[in-house]
Formats: sequence, structure tokens, C-alpha cells
Amino acid sequence: MKATGTPFDVGQAVAAVDALLAEPLPASGPTQWEPSKEEGWSGSYGAGFRLKLLWESRFYFGVPGPEWDAAQAEADEYLTALTRALEERWGPHRVVSMRAFLMGEVDDESVLPLFAELRAFDLYGELMVWGPVASPRGPRWAAVSLSQCDEDAPHMMVAGVTDVPIEEVDEPGD
Repeated sequence: MKATGTPFDVGQAVAAVDALLAEPLPASGPTQWEPSKEEGWSGSYGAGFRLKLLWESRFYFGVPGPEWDAAQAEADEYLTALTRALEERWGPHRVVSMRAFLMGEVDDESVLPLFAELRAFDLYGELMVWGPVASPRGPRWAAVSLSQCDEDAPHMMVAGVTDVPIEEVDEPGD
């Protein structure tokens, strides 16, 4: 499939999630970026997690309109296709909201490093989470998300894997 961004293939996206599940997770240390073959970011890894860019739309400049709406619909379609493929394998997913981070009231020191890295890129889309799931390295939690840091930025679909449960962070006062 291709319309507004890089080509998306659900089989390749599932294979990328499988590859994340098979990789070792650092026990500690600072978060490191994995550069892409072009310019930019293709993923990160840090204490107990790995994060990978699965798909990216193109940039949009100016006021949202029909072209932006088409890109959003396409991105949602891709996320739905990947979510269904992973549900066939692991069963229903849970939704973990990033709302507490979007409000800017959560301290990065008190959350999973995976959340801190998503926040570093302004990726606040809901996480579709499965786990624990079997992996060659033991039980893991897997998540996929679709985000856009602002209306001119590309839509980014990412996958994350951790060795600890991915739980929603409560907003202060909850």
C-alpha cells in the first residue's frame, strides 16, 4: 500500500515487531538512538526497552485540509491492519493512554524509559498493548502506536517492546 508516505506492508511490520521481540534489551544505561539509512531516527533502545519506527507518512506544510485528512485516514487504516494482525497472534489488545504525558504533568524520572523516549519525540498516540507475549528471550510486552507531534509533521507508527508491563500512568490528582 502507498498513498501519502513510505510504503506500508503489514507483513513487514509484523516481522519488525518479531525482530524487536528477539533482540536483547539493555538492563541499564542511557537511551541510544538508531539512525536511519536516510537522515533521521529509526528507533531507540535503553534500559529494558526497544522502540522502532515502522512507518512514516510524508511531511505536510500549512493548514490541515483534504490532503491531511486523507493522510490521517491512511495512517489509521495501517494501524488497524497491524493491530488486527497482532490480535490474530496474541488476542485482544489493551489501550494505554498517553494523555498524562500530553498534559505535561508527568515526571520522566518516575516512568518506564519507554514512555520517556516516546515523550522525547512528542509521540502521544494511544498504545495498543499486548503482554506478556512469548519471545525467544522470555516474556515481553509489545505495543504499537500512531502519533503525529504536530499537524505539519509526518504520522509515525512505532512499535515498542519491554521486559516489564506497560501500564497507564495516572494523571496527577487521579
